[in-house]
Amino acid sequence: TGPFRLVLREPDRRTIVEKNPLWWGKVEHNLDRVEFDVIGSAPTRVAGLLSGELDMIYSVPPQDMDRIARTPGYKLWQTNELRTIFLGMDQGRDQLLKSDVKGKNPLKDVRVREAFALAIDEPAITSRIMRGQAHVTWEMWGPGVNGYNAELDKRPAVDLARAKQLLAEAGYPNGFGLTLDCPNDRYVNDEAICTAIVPMLARIGMKIELNAQTKAKHFGMIGAPNFDTSFYMLGWTPGTYDAHNPLFALLGTRSGARGELNDGGYSNPKLDALIDQIGVETDQAKRQGMLDQAIEIVRADVAYIPLHQQVVVWASKTSVELDQMADNFFPFRYVRVK
Repeated sequence: TGPFRLVLREPDRRTIVEKNPLWWGKVEHNLDRVEFDVIGSAPTRVAGLLSGELDMIYSVPPQDMDRIARTPGYKLWQTNELRTIFLGMDQGRDQLLKSDVKGKNPLKDVRVREAFALAIDEPAITSRIMRGQAHVTWEMWGPGVNGYNAELDKRPAVDLARAKQLLAEAGYPNGFGLTLDCPNDRYVNDEAICTAIVPMLARIGMKIELNAQTKAKHFGMIGAPNFDTSFYMLGWTPGTYDAHNPLFALLGTRSGARGELNDGGYSNPKLDALIDQIGVETDQAKRQGMLDQAIEIVRADVAYIPLHQQVVVWASKTSVELDQMADNFFPFRYVRVK
């Protein structure tokens, strides 16, 4: 029923499709056959493009953008992505799985979560590690998502003195030990970001052990019902382009319906009531007011620690024309090759 039909499928290696002459829709491409290769190594992807072996690649590491842009016959494609990269924390268990604190869960204390947020220098991550290819955020959804409010997207400045004070008030004047679980092949510079966060948290006494591994192992650990983690990196793209999506999936109390991806167990009944109202409100002004209230609650609770929204960067030969989507999907049917 689609514009292409499957020829070959080798999971995690390659997929080959061919034009479907019986497709019912408008033909917007001029492709007869597409081979999609999975190349986990970013340098190998870039080398394959610049050697002429590949027509298009995604994603492009920030450090290779200038080289591709300067190479005749190639071009970059860029747009802001809807995906928010964030840190999650286990707020459900009475004792953390991966911490030296026994008999209680320090991440249940909002003062500890706020201390973490105040110690992480996201503007430095964006400028140095992401090389400017990210939007610093303090919301769980960013520009391009219906319900985004730039006025509320103000990340608090790094404040190590206040962070140390909060940890001390919570009963951890010398910090504590904790493992940060991170993928190393899923998001742009994911392992490098986590590596930078470790010494940032060390400045307030935290002893963070980094566990970076492939996305297959990472997501197997993060996803319920296993949830074998205490502190973790994740990313979320609102597929509906609407703020109700992350509210319902990530922030609503786990109930069997809402909160199905709220792995850390965050819960606030006031927010739950707002989520239900937002889901049915048709007056856009009233709905935006509710969304703004939801943002305020999530920020005050430090339910998660938002980091940034990535910039989608693709690269291709100049002979390739395509449409770049803000959700980082790559529809073959919008591609034309000159």
